[in-house]
Amino acid sequence: MRGNGHERAARPFKRWRLTGCVLIGLTVGCSGRRVTELLLSPPLPSLRPSTVWTEPFQTLDPARWREVVLRGHTRYQVVQVDGRTCLRAQSDGTASLLVSVVRFDPDDSPWLSWEWRVDRLVEREALDRKEGADAAARIYVYFETSGLPWQKRSLDYVWSAALPPGTHLSSPFSPAAKLIVVESGSTALGQWRRVERHLGEDYRRCFGAAPPDVVAIGVMSDSDNTGSRTLAHLDELRVGRRPLGRGSKGRSTPPRQ
Repeated sequence: MRGNGHERAARPFKRWRLTGCVLIGLTVGCSGRRVTELLLSPPLPSLRPSTVWTEPFQTLDPARWREVVLRGHTRYQVVQVDGRTCLRAQSDGTASLLVSVVRFDPDDSPWLSWEWRVDRLVEREALDRKEGADAAARIYVYFETSGLPWQKRSLDYVWSAALPPGTHLSSPFSPAAKLIVVESGSTALGQWRRVERHLGEDYRRCFGAAPPDVVAIGVMSDSDNTGSRTLAHLDELRVGRRPLGRGSKGRSTPPRQ
């Protein structure tokens, strides 16, 4: 009886050892041959981050953003609005641009998104003429093309005072700059709006070719041509491999609360 009891007590341990051997054999093998097979197996693909560049405007880092003065200084400052930290842009007959040098392949990372709010539109805006080519809020994307910096091809996403969303036109100052209106008019003044764009699709539509690398992103509020005043806010600039999916592609929508 004592021997039988000992055997009964030992059996669970034997079964555990056998189970352990099977499990180990599935992972590292119970023989040298199977271990060799495992070591020769291809590695699992690494997961790449969805977001490749972002600017939340918690601060205005001078090492990241450089001001390019065109005519006077637009006033850029980090402020609190609606309980969030963001970038305020105020122009008073002025035009200067904030530019951040960032390089990426828009075929690999095609999604550009941001949130913006305009509180004061340009007066007498006429984006197709030099004397009226001002906008309360712009997001620029510059591409690696030949020429001086201001001659490089760019996409200029605009909140227009008058032109309807979906309007595409060339800048009156350079055919290398294509304007795309994504928000218009005063209906959404004082409201945060969110935009998400596919850079590859927009570049092909504007230039009829595949996009080269992006080399810089810029933000601007300008009113030097019209001599008026503007007020706008920008937040949550992002470049990603996949869309965020909070809103409609290519359209300005209220951000998710």
